[in-house]
Amino acid sequence: MSPPDFVTLRAGRPECPSDFALDRLHSGELPSAEAQALERHVAGCAECGARMVERRAGFGAIDGVDPRVMLARIRTGLDAPTQTPLSERLSVWARRLLAPVAVATAAIVLMVVVPGQERGTRMKGALALHVFRLTGDHAEEVVSDDTFAPGERLRFRVDLPGEGHVTILGVEASGTLYTAWPLEPGVQTRFEEGNGIELPGAVSLDAQPGREMLYLVHCPLEVGPPECTSGGAGEKPVCPAGCAMTSFIMEKGG
Repeated sequence: MSPPDFVTLRAGRPECPSDFALDRLHSGELPSAEAQALERHVAGCAECGARMVERRAGFGAIDGVDPRVMLARIRTGLDAPTQTPLSERLSVWARRLLAPVAVATAAIVLMVVVPGQERGTRMKGALALHVFRLTGDHAEEVVSDDTFAPGERLRFRVDLPGEGHVTILGVEASGTLYTAWPLEPGVQTRFEEGNGIELPGAVSLDAQPGREMLYLVHCPLEVGPPECTSGGAGEKPVCPAGCAMTSFIMEKGG
């Protein structure tokens, strides 16, 4: 991985919102107050107004629903580690699938027996890593096991089931472990529980071909920032007890 390309993450002036922020505004994912503030900026900024016109032209026909995004979210949930209760993952998938068709529901309560887990009712979200490919001036969510080209820029968004520290680690085909996020010291790695948390910055893919794994590692506050070591070729990183992780597969072309 090359160092993050912070300069070209956005079009327009330095005070203009990021591409990802405009993507979320267009798809209706922002809280009301934040959405109103961005809309005021777009209304008074010719460059950002043009950026929003491009987004509306690309997604207006399906009213912001992108089947690739839905598939990416489902596939990411399927890659979650086995220690994540199945009831948590099914609850998240069901809520995401029902939301675009406006199906009213008060709660999704699943009672599932998983080996090694107690029977119970769980409503918390699951740990998930969302990977976005930067294309022009917008971002497109990609699916685990997709194909990537050298030089492509990626950024990340995460769903966290609880407050804690996060990092994204990469494992090359040789077993070499590297840090995909953060790449600079002093970056805040502590986040509260929530979905769709954007991690700042972007990374550029190197020219090394082959299958490469990304792992989102989430450690509770009492454990601290993740300090992991390589588990070898084809193996997940070895991280402190209490930390959870989920994977994303990249097929890198030469």
